[in-house]
Amino acid sequence: MLERLTLFILFVFSLTGCHGQRYARAFTDKLHKTQNNHQWSTLHTMPDGALLTVSKRFEQPKQFWNLLRIAAWDTSQPREDKLDVDVGPNDESLGWSLQADRYDRNDQLLMDPGGNYLVVRLSQDADTWDSYSEESTKPPRTVLNIIDLHGFKLLRRVAITDPLLGAGEMGFTPKGAFLVRGLQEKSSATIGGKVIHTRQYAVETLTLPGLEPETVCRYTMAFSPYSPQNPSTPEESKQKEKENREEVERQQNQDQAAEKACGPKLAPLGFSSLDDVRKNFTVLGRLGDYADYSQRVPPQSPWGCSFEDLSGNLQYELYDCDESDVGLTLLTWYRGFRVFHLEDGKQIMDLKLPHSTLVPLFGASPQFSGVLATSRGVTYVVLLRDGAELEGYRVP
Repeated sequence: MLERLTLFILFVFSLTGCHGQRYARAFTDKLHKTQNNHQWSTLHTMPDGALLTVSKRFEQPKQFWNLLRIAAWDTSQPREDKLDVDVGPNDESLGWSLQADRYDRNDQLLMDPGGNYLVVRLSQDADTWDSYSEESTKPPRTVLNIIDLHGFKLLRRVAITDPLLGAGEMGFTPKGAFLVRGLQEKSSATIGGKVIHTRQYAVETLTLPGLEPETVCRYTMAFSPYSPQNPSTPEESKQKEKENREEVERQQNQDQAAEKACGPKLAPLGFSSLDDVRKNFTVLGRLGDYADYSQRVPPQSPWGCSFEDLSGNLQYELYDCDESDVGLTLLTWYRGFRVFHLEDGKQIMDLKLPHSTLVPLFGASPQFSGVLATSRGVTYVVLLRDGAELEGYRVP
């Protein structure tokens, strides 16, 4: 039996050891901070060209995140700076496709394009507050950790109950201002037998680290919720259609009024409209931007591929392809990263990593997080393996 198992293992490795072209590592770096089995780590690029790793715990207490900044990462003498932050008690789901800073790198790590500040933000109940639910909805709970990037030290930790700062769209503008836009107050009233929801929105800039607000603009949205009742007569049907048309027209008029009030005041901050804020500060907005840049990149196969990163110069796109994530056969499993040239959509790299074929069967798959990072005019695929080692591959 043992001989058969040995022959099987040798056969498997002979079949899986020759997947695609091999790329030589341009550099490797074993980090001084070693990840344990109870953590999940992600890799990020920073405005000044440094790299940032974020390690989170699977188990409670989950509020302590370990940050590691790595400068000169493509040299023989990389420099590391460590900082632990307390983001408050939470039940964030972690994993390859679940972790918030895995599928949206700008959601929790707000980076100043000028390289002065990093704001680490974790919100609880934000979606509930911003929904069209009852007015008794409790305000979100949010913790902000404001970090000075020059010394990589914590300037301020603040727990916030203000719904605008807790649930609003938040981030740095292209001109470097720290800005938030969101729902500040909400109420309901019954007028003429119809329920009318009123929402008060605000756009504010905030000083750092003091978080002192200055109003950019305010606007109001009022709407009547959709009624699922079906009309019983032709007259009721016509009346329902009329009401729906009027509601749509009212929403359009309110949107135009909000843009008219806020657009000119957003221009000095680097935004052309409220929609521009949404595209830069929300998950769906950023995904839409990514999709616009990726139009020439063909759909990926086999299954298990997901968007990972865009290069800072918007020339390349990185996909993470993990066949083990969708339970494909043992013999064809691999972990790979693909790079595409955005101008023509052509694949220019298919990086398939060394792996143990039996890992998906007998143990956990290695953890990987990848970015496209540039140093001294050269773009690399940089991978964080198991939160403990960096490896870089030069993009051809």
